[in-house]
Amino acid sequence: MPLIQNQTPVQRGFRPEPNRDPSVAAVYSTASGELVFFSGRTLSLSQRLFTECRTRYDVDLGDHRRTAELASTPLRTSDGHHFIATVNVGFRVHDPCEIVRRNIRDALPVVYTFLGRALETVTSRFDVESPSAAEQAIRREFAIAVPLPDGITIFELTPHLRPDDATAVYLRTRRDARRALDTDADQHRVELQRERQRVEREGLVQASRLSALENERQALGSRGFTAADMAREHLIRHPEDTERVTSMLLEHERAMLTAQDSHGQRTTEFIKFMMDKGVVQPGQFQPFVQGAAQAYGLPGTAGAITGPGTWQQPAVLPPSGAAGPAVPATTAGPPPREQVVLEQDPKTKVWGPTDGVQPVYLLVDESSGAAPYLDDLGDGLQRLLDGLRRAADIAPAIRLSVLGFADQVAARLSMAAVDANTSVPWLTSRGPASYANAFETLYGRISPDVDGLKAQGITVRRPLVFLLAAAPPADEGIWQTPYARLTDPATHRYAPQIVACGVGGATAGLIAAVASKPEFGYVATADADVRTAIVDYWDALTRCLVTYGRTLLAGAPDLEFELPPHFRVAAPS
Repeated sequence: MPLIQNQTPVQRGFRPEPNRDPSVAAVYSTASGELVFFSGRTLSLSQRLFTECRTRYDVDLGDHRRTAELASTPLRTSDGHHFIATVNVGFRVHDPCEIVRRNIRDALPVVYTFLGRALETVTSRFDVESPSAAEQAIRREFAIAVPLPDGITIFELTPHLRPDDATAVYLRTRRDARRALDTDADQHRVELQRERQRVEREGLVQASRLSALENERQALGSRGFTAADMAREHLIRHPEDTERVTSMLLEHERAMLTAQDSHGQRTTEFIKFMMDKGVVQPGQFQPFVQGAAQAYGLPGTAGAITGPGTWQQPAVLPPSGAAGPAVPATTAGPPPREQVVLEQDPKTKVWGPTDGVQPVYLLVDESSGAAPYLDDLGDGLQRLLDGLRRAADIAPAIRLSVLGFADQVAARLSMAAVDANTSVPWLTSRGPASYANAFETLYGRISPDVDGLKAQGITVRRPLVFLLAAAPPADEGIWQTPYARLTDPATHRYAPQIVACGVGGATAGLIAAVASKPEFGYVATADADVRTAIVDYWDALTRCLVTYGRTLLAGAPDLEFELPPHFRVAAPS
């Protein structure tokens, strides 16, 4: 960027000097090296006749703008990393004499050397994860023109900072590690809560059982417990044992009667012997028998007092197969209250429940085959959500759910309208691609989601699924069965339409088999860069959803997914 455009000797006499451009200033030097400046104009006729000036310098005063990347001089950050700065800089000469005095032939080394020092003074106050804050601070530093002692003024500066390559790799590695730790921590909390709930349920069951046993023990301990009582208690719990218990009771009764007969016979012989010997008188016979029966725990004669250990004929038992005591039916609780749906103010209404909503499921590949492109997938998802936020008129009409699939399926975003409060989900690579799990999960989520929307009094359209695959299925030959169940309208009343796109290792045959219509299947062309194709896919999907939402509000919904650049229609090879 030359600032001294011409250096010519001054001609004395009447010969006029060459004209100058309005954006050029003339600076003269005498034989002794003194600089003479006439506010930029050239010498007049009288000055040329008597001047001591010997050389004329034409200095460029115009505005100049350049864009440069300070890659060879990265800017240090407060935490020891570096930014690469790309700057759009505007500058001009404010002191042409200083330019000549310092013999500055090229402006760019002066400007870039100053910027390298000045920008690092700002970036050294910020860490590498705060490029936006550092950019704002630089803009404030250069909000007004900055004159340099070299005679050049920087009047405009627009910076863009990014981590250098080594730092970018470090940040990406740390971000992935943090995400993995967050995922593990969340999974641990889920498993811990499930274990606590299991232990709590088992504790409640055990406490209830122990309380019932204690109540039963106390109830039974307060009264006599005969064989008939035990049989009755057992049959209440196990009526299926009626025949066996009845038989055992009859055997017990026969044994007791046999013992009673044997005891009576021996007692009679003993009393007869005592009477013969004059020890017992006839009037004492009955009290003696009763006392002997009580002493040995056997039935006595009529009028004997019964107590613990005595035998009595059991009451009539439940017939074989009879059920235990009836459990009183619980009364039903109050019917659930109806939800109150508040209508929006018609003056400000853009969308209403009668306009209908479109459930949309984004099925994104998070398998190990998609790992090289995970950042691109996440960035594209953010662009999609930003695009839906900007299209505020259709945002309530599109209800979005994001599912990441690998060996298992992770719900990254539950079914909801995208608004300013919607956080951008993050993706993480894990395991092989199980398409069977993906389709099974979709089948299990769609019906509750749609029924939930309908319960709000909203018209719900047939669900749409947008699948972005980057890896072949690890369950080839298995996934087709859950896929058929998901998409068969004869057995699945909410069978979705599926738009499938494939990049990387996802083959055209796979995508053609997954897409619900031939025109809904796309694969990246063989010569396409995968990351570029992913960007094109997300941009096309954003346009598709915004356009579809507006046709839905217009009352004529029409799904048109345009063929993205670097893609072709999938066809089995």
